[in-house]
Amino acid sequence: MEMQLQTKDTLATLHLDPRTKLYLLIVGNVALFLAPSLLYEIALVVCVVILGVLVGAKRFTVRMAAVYAGMVVLHIIGTNYLTGTLQIAIVTFTVFIRKIFPCAMLGGILVSTTRVNEFMAAMNRIHMPKAMVIPLTVMLRYFPMVHEDWGYISDAMRMRDVAPTVKSLLTHPARTVECIYVPMMMSALKVADELSAAVTRGWKIRALNLLAGNPL
Repeated sequence: MEMQLQTKDTLATLHLDPRTKLYLLIVGNVALFLAPSLLYEIALVVCVVILGVLVGAKRFTVRMAAVYAGMVVLHIIGTNYLTGTLQIAIVTFTVFIRKIFPCAMLGGILVSTTRVNEFMAAMNRIHMPKAMVIPLTVMLRYFPMVHEDWGYISDAMRMRDVAPTVKSLLTHPARTVECIYVPMMMSALKVADELSAAVTRGWKIRALNLLAGNPL
C-alpha cells in the first residue's frame, strides 16, 4: 500500500492510499466491536485520534474525541454511583454509543481526507465492480456537500431569526421545519441526484475513450 509523507494538504503530515484507509476502517470497526474491556477500547480510540491528527482532520477528531470522553465519564458515573433503573438506562445508552461512536469517528476521518478521484482510481486498481464503486463514490462526496449546504441554509435562516437549534424547534416547530429542515431535505435529494449523474457520466466517458483506443 502506498504511503507518502508531507502531502499537498498543509494540515496533514501523513497521506494514506484509499485502499489502506478502507482496510483500516474494516479492521478498526471489528476491533472496536470486539474490544474486551473499556481500557482496550480507549486505547483503540487514542490510536484513531492520533491517525486523525496525522491525516489532517484535527478539528473534527478533537470534537469527536471530546464527545467520546464525555460518554466514558457518563458510563463510569452510571456504573459506580447510580443504582436501579437510572443506572441500567445510562449504562446501556453509553455502551451502545461507545461502540458506535468510534466507528463513526474513524469513518468521518477517512471520508473527509479522501478525494473522489483518488478513491475511484484505487478501486479501479483492485478491480472492484462499478456497481459498488459508484454508490461508494457518491457517498464519499455526498456528506461534505450536504454539510456545506446545511451551513448556507443555517446562515440564511439566522438572518430571519430562525436558528437550527433544539430551542427553536421546541418553541416554533412549524416555522423551523418549514424554513430549515424542508429546504435541507430538498437539497440533500438534489445533491444525491447530481452526484449520481456526474459519476455515471464519468464512467460512460471513460468507456467511450477506451473503445476509441484512448486510455485517458
